[in-house]
Amino acid sequence: MKGSQWKVQAFSLATTLGVAYVFCAIFDALFPPFGLIRWLSPASPWPISGSLGGYVIGFVLFTAAGFLLGALHGLAWGFWSKRLK
Repeated sequence: MKGSQWKVQAFSLATTLGVAYVFCAIFDALFPPFGLIRWLSPASPWPISGSLGGYVIGFVLFTAAGFLLGALHGLAWGFWSKRLK
């Protein structure tokens, strides 16, 4: 279990960010001027809202970012848990 701890944390954070993106997209559709995705869209180099393609790109980006952040967190947690024992 210790060797795959980073994978567990990476997949859980990727899933969480993917689901959060879907909920943000639904919120943006229901309340257009107040959405998080509309707030982040101008800062994104790719379209992450406004069309079906944009929402798919946004979902993929959020999920990939979650996997990357989760993997970094899992690796750092594994490193520091060994060092602090």
